[in-house]
Amino acid sequence: MLLDFASLSHYDWLDVPLWVFDPDQQRNLWANAAALRFWHADSAEEFLSRDFSEHGDAVRERLAVTAVDHAQGKIVREQWTLYPKGEPTTVMLVSRGMRTPDRRQVMLFAADSLGGGADLSMLRGVEALQHTSARIAVFGLVGPNCGELLMRNPAAALTFGDTPPPPGQTEFTRLFAHAADAEGILGRVLRGETCRQDVELQTLAGRCWHALDARPMRDPVTGDTAMLFNARDIAELKASQAALVAAREAAEMASQAKSSFLANMSHEIRTPMNGVLGLTELVLQTELNDRQRRFIGMAHQSAKGLMTIINDLLDVAKIEAGRIVIEETPFSLHDCLGESLQPLLLQAHDKGIQLHARVQPGVPSWLIGDALRLRQVLINLIGNALKFTEHGEVRIEIALADMHDCDPPERLRLRVAVTDTGIGMTRDQIGQIFDPFIQADGSITRRYGGTGLGLTIVQRLVTLMGGTVNVESTPGLGSCFSFEIAVLRVI
Repeated sequence: MLLDFASLSHYDWLDVPLWVFDPDQQRNLWANAAALRFWHADSAEEFLSRDFSEHGDAVRERLAVTAVDHAQGKIVREQWTLYPKGEPTTVMLVSRGMRTPDRRQVMLFAADSLGGGADLSMLRGVEALQHTSARIAVFGLVGPNCGELLMRNPAAALTFGDTPPPPGQTEFTRLFAHAADAEGILGRVLRGETCRQDVELQTLAGRCWHALDARPMRDPVTGDTAMLFNARDIAELKASQAALVAAREAAEMASQAKSSFLANMSHEIRTPMNGVLGLTELVLQTELNDRQRRFIGMAHQSAKGLMTIINDLLDVAKIEAGRIVIEETPFSLHDCLGESLQPLLLQAHDKGIQLHARVQPGVPSWLIGDALRLRQVLINLIGNALKFTEHGEVRIEIALADMHDCDPPERLRLRVAVTDTGIGMTRDQIGQIFDPFIQADGSITRRYGGTGLGLTIVQRLVTLMGGTVNVESTPGLGSCFSFEIAVLRVI
């Protein structure tokens, strides 16, 4: 059997003294912590530096006989008298032969205390990890021993009990609340894999969630493959996670109910506001003195501002409630663009900002899509650009984006870019502008007003139309908002 020092390092936690001895050099090559205590070594380095070449001929002859048995693949059990602290100590040693990577023959020893009659269960780590709360066990994986419990620590015994498995089950499979979990884990470990997953185990207190780590290990004496089973109780964690899921679902239901209510109330809310706007506009067309006209004008502008806020809130509510349906009807792209620019021309003129729009050659004049939602996106983006631009220009450019080879010939991707010379944004600000009710910083709301919902509406509408929104911006130089949406060619 080839010696794997990396594998042996897993046995450092065993209470059984284990060490590897080189009979040619008369030195030890490795020892676990229990062996260092047994030999009263100050450290691993000190123990490995000890020279055992002063052994007499009788010891050498006995080791030579043991080496012959090892060469035949035998596991040797014999009583030895050792001198770990200068005084004779009689122990039962169990050993087997191994080869180092450079093909030297060495011996692996395991010691039982004072001739107590060591057996293989001792070598598998009986009473390992006595004081840990983790449930540790080792199961056989070879032949008829597959699934047989070889050892466990007290925490595992207290948790799972000593009840024999029912007919048709092994001591391994009986631990699992679901047989499929046991079969899947056993199969992975047999393939040499380490398996980490959350599973329900059958404990004395009932089913309980555990974080399981199951991995293959090799018995350093027999060479057989076994499974190291480590289970940690996560019942409280699972309960907390379930409570969080329930709370999130309750919050989502409440939010959905709120959105549905607002969406249903949209007509009732807009109707009186439209009445206020219409009446104030009619009053402005009558004979008024300057003072009356100023007051009515202020009321009309305030009502328009309130209507904008109400429209934004109701649009978000309708989107969240799933009330927005994207239409696919023929529309004129130039008419859609003109209708988007018309309500914003006066604002651009008042601020002295040049407003340019260009449709690239090759873009069809007529398309199939949702003109209403495209117009809403354009008005929001262009209006946003005008709001944050004090001087310079706002450009709108419409072109066709590249298509994939697998796309049908009638399908197109329309790319729209709105570029301004406004205040711009930092990278951190870009990261939050699509969040509802969020603007770049608090001073933006105080200086420019608005609900912080315009870009949220843009992103969600573009997503519904099968597209994405991209932002490029430099503080002090301006921003470019672009998006692509799926449309159809009119044939």
